[in-house]
Amino acid sequence: MTLLIGRRSSNKGFTLIELILLTIIITALVALSTPRFRNTFTSLKLKETSYNLAKMINFVQERAIVEGVPYKLVLDTDKGRYYFMRFDDTKDKSGFVRLEEKIGKIFILPKGTTLRANKNEVYFYPDGRSQNVTITLSSKNKHIKMNVKGRLGYVEIQRNM
Repeated sequence: MTLLIGRRSSNKGFTLIELILLTIIITALVALSTPRFRNTFTSLKLKETSYNLAKMINFVQERAIVEGVPYKLVLDTDKGRYYFMRFDDTKDKSGFVRLEEKIGKIFILPKGTTLRANKNEVYFYPDGRSQNVTITLSSKNKHIKMNVKGRLGYVEIQRNM
């Protein structure tokens, strides 16, 4: 009769080499996939910014029609921001005042996003017309071009990503 004293052979668990190999594989996968996620996040921010601006343009155009008062969009390309103003000649000599509600706040573009436009001010009139303007939002090597068409403030978005 033989007595086994000491270690018993057991196949439960992993060896240190297997754990190190698994850690190396996971690290390599994370390192390879991180740049793809970063680019995806940048694209999503750019898309969201363009859609928000387009919706705000449509909303302001509708308000100009309903209220019978001109509005304007001010594009500050140097500081990467935009805001809306309403015609009110009782408060300001220029006739336009910034809105006091949520739509009147200054909208700042996300970090790393630039704004270019062929006009710094776009007017929206009570009869449904607006000035034609081309707005380009850029972030790294991604660009979204927005064309505001004159009648009813139609906004056409072209992605060049």
